Amino acid sequence: MANIVSRLVKECNLTRSKGVDFPTIWQTTLKGHAYVAGPPMQDRNQEGPILKIPLITGRYLIFDASGFRLD
Repeated sequence: MANIVSRLVKECNLTRSKGVDFPTIWQTTLKGHAYVAGPPMQDRNQEGPILKIPLITGRYLIFDASGFRLD
């Protein structure tokens, strides 16, 4: 399970590094992924706005200015 989620984070960051925007990554990679449990939710942390994508593991995929990471 952890392998699948870490591969998803890497894939999203690789796609982003090629200049692809979040809406496109959501539509092409995340929306239909078996581990994604729902749509992105807007939130904030100390650095500013973030998007939290819920996963079936109970954790979140976080997207912010620095890219994608697991929380």
